[in-house]
Amino acid sequence: MDDWGSLPASWSGQAVLAAFVFALVMAAVSDFVSLRIPNWLTGTLALAFPAAALALGHGVDWLSHLEAGLAVFTAGAMLFACRMLGGGDVKLLAATAFWTGLNLVPDLLVTVAFAGGVFAAFVLGIRHPVVHATLLQVLRRLPAFAQKKMPIPYGVPIAIAGILLAPRLPFLG
Repeated sequence: MDDWGSLPASWSGQAVLAAFVFALVMAAVSDFVSLRIPNWLTGTLALAFPAAALALGHGVDWLSHLEAGLAVFTAGAMLFACRMLGGGDVKLLAATAFWTGLNLVPDLLVTVAFAGGVFAAFVLGIRHPVVHATLLQVLRRLPAFAQKKMPIPYGVPIAIAGILLAPRLPFLG
């Protein structure tokens, strides 16, 4: 991806991009370590979008961003009800979609799916009995998701997808 070569030139654009990426990294680390994404973090990420978009002064298709966030949240809530996605993952994905707008939601979902598949393969590799025992001897402690019955921290692939798409956020101009 050459998108990172076309970063916003303004300090405010770079600050917004850095804050977005930082929030996603925090969410990924939290989910990786504790299998939890704090509500205050996803709430802050969602609430920061209008402030960031207004601060940058570019035209924003507000309806597109609201529809993206609501559509992804609705679909995510259904997956949560079927126990296929965690509540924190749903909120993080919806907040990220709110930032991307409708035009980038398909790219976001495809990137999340691809990153999620790669990450799931990594987690399943860690859960293999031989790998698990070896890592446990070397590291003495493994993250909670390394246990077979634990969920996969899907906040990690969501954050990766959001970070990869960050330079293409429509309001960065």
